[in-house]
Formats: sequence, C-alpha cells, structure tokens
Amino acid sequence: MRNITSILIVALFCSLFFSACSGKKGDQAEDKVVALQPLTGIVVMPTVITKEALGAMGKGSSTLDRGAGFVDGVIASELGRNEKVHIVTERQLDALLNDAAGARLEQMKALGAKLDSNAVLDITVTRFHDRDGSDLSVNTPASAAFQMVLTHVDTGMVLWAASFDETQEALSSNLLSLGKARNRGFKWITVEDLVRQGVKERLADCPYLQK
Repeated sequence: MRNITSILIVALFCSLFFSACSGKKGDQAEDKVVALQPLTGIVVMPTVITKEALGAMGKGSSTLDRGAGFVDGVIASELGRNEKVHIVTERQLDALLNDAAGARLEQMKALGAKLDSNAVLDITVTRFHDRDGSDLSVNTPASAAFQMVLTHVDTGMVLWAASFDETQEALSSNLLSLGKARNRGFKWITVEDLVRQGVKERLADCPYLQK
C-alpha cells in the first residue's frame, strides 16, 4: 500500500511540474510577441559610410564607396517592387530635403511627409574587402560589415535593427559553418556575393518588409 501511495505522489508531482514548465514556456513565448507599428510607407536612404570606417586619413574610401553603391543595387533589386518602399538616390534626397531644416529626425519627418511614409531605413557600410585569390584558394578571404536601422519618424523609435559582420572562414577552421559552406558551393566567394547574401538574409528577417 505504501509503495502505491509513493508512486501516486511521484506521479502527481511530475504532473504538476510539467504543467508548470508548460505554462512558463507559454508565457515566455507570449513575451516575445511585439506589436508592429502600422506603417504607411518606408523610405530607404542611400547607403552611407562613416568617418570612423574611413579612419583619420580617409583610407579605403574608394572601396567603401564601391561597397555602398553595391548595397544600394542589392536593395533596389530586393525591394524595388514593394509598393510601400520608396528608394531614394543621393540626387533625389538633395532635392527632397532642399528646404528641410532642423535636426535629423525633423528632416526624416519632412522626407516622410513628401513620400507618404512614416519610417526610414538607414544602411551603413563599415567594411568591404574583396578576397585576394580565386574560388579555390585565397591569401585573404572576402570580408564585409554593415548595419541596418529602421526608424519610426513620428516618434524617433527604432522599430528594427540588424547587423552583418563576416569574414569568410575555411571549413576546416569552423566545422559549424558546414551548411553555409555547402550553400556557397564549398568555394571562396567574392565580397559582392558575401554582401548580397547578408542583405537578403537581413531583409528577410525584417517583420516590416514581409509581404
């Protein structure tokens, strides 16, 4: 009789324990749900480079300029057909903000008002180094880094942000990158391929750009 009672107590304890765990997991899942802000449109600014990335002597400006231009091209290819997205060039930006004064947020509000948008996507390239070598062998692999920030112009609140920072590694140096290496055809890719993959992955994760 004592054994049966002990078994029942253990069973009851396990039942309560797993019920509590299930409830806790459910609460955690609910905590991760964030209400999205309604957006009338998203203005994508021209990709920029920072003074910090250039350094005191402005070293590597041509390479970073090329990287910024390449990112702009990928963005146009990926988002050009999205009706809520307004991609602006440097020339268009100068014209649209010709009469806009004030701080950065005020300028974004003015830009958003002209393009019926209440969010702005800023992209900054901080590294864009091509590989030194070929598909089969390199002295130095491709390396790139960039950041994306989506800002709500009415409140100045950051709605979404993402970063990319990668230098391609040999599979022998990181066996955990097997899946990535397979997708890349087990070869050394160019910095353009590296950045294109990074931009596509980050945009696919942005909840405000889901169709």
